Amino acid sequence: MVDQQFLTEPPPLSDDIRFEIYYGVSSPWALLGAPEAERIANRYGVTIHLKPIVVVEENGGIRLKTRHPARQAYHALDLYRAAKSLNVPMKSQPKYYPQPAGTIEIAGQAIIRIQQKYGIGSNEALGFSYAIQRCIWITEEGDHSRVETLQDIARKHGFDEHTVRSCVVDRRGDEEDEAVKEWTQNHEEAVQLGIFGTPNYVVNGEIFWGQDRLNSVEMRIKELVENGAKPVKYQR
Repeated sequence: MVDQQFLTEPPPLSDDIRFEIYYGVSSPWALLGAPEAERIANRYGVTIHLKPIVVVEENGGIRLKTRHPARQAYHALDLYRAAKSLNVPMKSQPKYYPQPAGTIEIAGQAIIRIQQKYGIGSNEALGFSYAIQRCIWITEEGDHSRVETLQDIARKHGFDEHTVRSCVVDRRGDEEDEAVKEWTQNHEEAVQLGIFGTPNYVVNGEIFWGQDRLNSVEMRIKELVENGAKPVKYQR
């Protein structure tokens, strides 16, 4: 029997539109989906709320390096095909991926701080996130598990030194840090929503797993807009 805690059919239409992306910063599929997600958001005037997480093992998520070799091989094959079809020059075996356990939190929490400072849906947050993803899978300009590399990316992205030193820092384990709190909250929300893998594009609580479901995301947002729903406006 399906656990009734989780959706088995789309929720009723509502008056607003929330578009949230729960994603692993190092997920290649999140990288491939980022431009299309932004296109959809811009077309319909909705705001992207970035919610970095890791694989949700509580809901059955399985980290890539712990999967059977046959699944790992298919992952690489499918990724090659997807990147080629989108004309994205991704490395098949990036120099710094997979990163050491427990280190992707540094990048995820830095993105959260930038988003907290500049606002949900801001070009600064979206651009910084994408720059880190490109570092991992395309440019290999440094080890993304090191805060120094992330700070260099932030500087290249145009952030001033105060922002770099206050937002792109390693505060893992500091339960009083606002970004650490939000990181933890993102994971708790993902568990409640039924998310297991990433990226997951969530529209008003309805999950769409994988960048190849973005066409369904667009259809859902279009339906909401046509029925009079308005995008949520966030306060900075």
